Amino acid sequence: MTLHGAHVTEWIIALSTLAAAIIAAVTAWLAYRQYLQPVEQDREPERAQAAEAGMEPREIVVFHTAKQTTTLKVTARGLECHLEDQRPERHGHQWTLSPAQARTVLTSGAYAVNPGYKARSGLFTIGTHRNWLYSKALFPEPDFLKAALGQLLEEAAGQA
Repeated sequence: MTLHGAHVTEWIIALSTLAAAIIAAVTAWLAYRQYLQPVEQDREPERAQAAEAGMEPREIVVFHTAKQTTTLKVTARGLECHLEDQRPERHGHQWTLSPAQARTVLTSGAYAVNPGYKARSGLFTIGTHRNWLYSKALFPEPDFLKAALGQLLEEAAGQA
């Protein structure tokens, strides 16, 4: 190999190393924006005002896609699960935990969050209501959702 050929090879190695570093940096930045950066949940104006006044929200959206939204609400009847879905047969009220049931679930710790392996959704369980989807965009950390579920159960248990 000539001296000139050695310089070309070194330049090619240097440029490919630089290109690999740039690609790695861009990939890391995109991954952070897509998967790791916390996403704030949208709130209706009255819920935002209630939060500013120190009152906790009485409902949370746990799953949201273009076709489906799942909301957990504390009502006088206890903790309710409502589904908004484009399919009419799956739309509406899904289940209710009475205040006594909410208290039992809370004291026994029978609620859990499983982030699973999917990039956009995981599963949560409250008592006998198992494997309900949640959006990781709304709850990037499973502990955030578990704490929110605990708060809702406490609030629902206090309804009796």
